[in-house]
Amino acid sequence: MTERRLGAAVTVVASLLLVTGCASAPAEPVPTPTWVDLTGYDPERDANGLSLLAPADARTQILADAATADTSMTATFRDASGRVLDVAFTGSAQRFSAEVAVDGGTTSIVVDGARAAVIPSDAIAADAGLEAGAVACVAATDALITRWYPLLDPAAFIADATADASGLGAPADDAIELLLGEDGTAGVLRASTTGPALPFELIRADEAGSVHALFSGWGDAEPVALPAAC
Repeated sequence: MTERRLGAAVTVVASLLLVTGCASAPAEPVPTPTWVDLTGYDPERDANGLSLLAPADARTQILADAATADTSMTATFRDASGRVLDVAFTGSAQRFSAEVAVDGGTTSIVVDGARAAVIPSDAIAADAGLEAGAVACVAATDALITRWYPLLDPAAFIADATADASGLGAPADDAIELLLGEDGTAGVLRASTTGPALPFELIRADEAGSVHALFSGWGDAEPVALPAAC
């Protein structure tokens, strides 16, 4: 119930107002929706209804929408020691291409269903006993891939980073902020209030480190193809 869209609620309400020329008996009244508060609804500000939901329900809706579409994501992570890891990702959890840069080396990854190709950095190649710079064909469940999760699954990454969502900011410029930590002290996830409730920026900092991620091209992102040899 909580994941239904405002559009569905508005449709239900509008259906009560339809007048036809038929002489049929009046339909049974449809119960007034209770999962959103329509009293303060502003079509320009609250177009997809995200701002009318409780924080937990807004987060659920964002995650549901993010799980259904490909995206392009760039993210920079800095741990408590100052070590930096950069990720450039395109696709979905099941089919994607990505580059992970850390400690001066870059590992390239392509996953298509159960198959994957990895070009490891020098450090990763040495650790795994592989040839640096050469394509390694592996299963998508191989440790060369899974060691980077949840960074290679945007929806799972967003879910992990927003588990302590505590509130919602005021909608502005077709977006709303999901506040992380107490009163947003840990950061924010910015998501669209028009169309699907898709995120476009995540900022977070806590005792473990910090992350800044940008999301774009939802539904249109096309990953690099898996090498024919794999």
